[in-house]
Amino acid sequence: MEPRLTGIRAVLFDLGDTLFRLHPMDFAGAHDRFARLMSARLGLHPSEAAAATAEVSRQLREDLRALQQTGSTAEPSIAESSLPLFDSFGADAPWLAAALDQAFGEADIARWDAPAGRAEDVRRFAESGLRVAFVSNTQTPPALMRRRLAEFGLLEMADAAVFSVEVGERKPGEHIYRAALESLSVDPAQALFVGDRVREDILGPQSLGMRAVLTHEFRQEDPAGLNPARVIHSLTALWEIL
Repeated sequence: MEPRLTGIRAVLFDLGDTLFRLHPMDFAGAHDRFARLMSARLGLHPSEAAAATAEVSRQLREDLRALQQTGSTAEPSIAESSLPLFDSFGADAPWLAAALDQAFGEADIARWDAPAGRAEDVRRFAESGLRVAFVSNTQTPPALMRRRLAEFGLLEMADAAVFSVEVGERKPGEHIYRAALESLSVDPAQALFVGDRVREDILGPQSLGMRAVLTHEFRQEDPAGLNPARVIHSLTALWEIL
């Protein structure tokens, strides 16, 4: 039997496919909702608004892909990234960018699926005296992220909730981890990171001196000999470690 991890004062959780399952995002529905808003705001024919929405969405995907191919961990918001794409609509551009940000964000949080008892699982860590943080890569507006976490009964358990779009950097960039650690007032050696992705949730935290656990509860990514502290198949299995 492997020894327990000692000296842990805080547990930092990824969100999607770690604390809850992420279903595929309904992009078509988000596009349709935004196109209807755009049509009403600008007086465009619905087909014209739908075509404009599809083009902006295509350009956003291309811009994001190009950014990631450079190795950048920058995380601009949808509103920030789309604003230049709405320039042709003049004074309405900021409203359109914000509305698109909201439409995509609502579609994102709608796909979260928390298993029964998840809030109680997390509460157990908090009530044991451990500090708890949520650390997530997301372009969804932080207000929507916090609203959904509150709906799941999770937000009240968090000493910190850190989102990449809010700090401007996504995992595995070190700033997002440091922001969480500073919010918790703990050193990296006192923190355990739990997530489903090797690069973002194992290698990134380990590079700062945190210990990291890979979860296979919802998706299974091969650690390929990269030595996470443990691989678990349920959140409750963490109690066999700590």
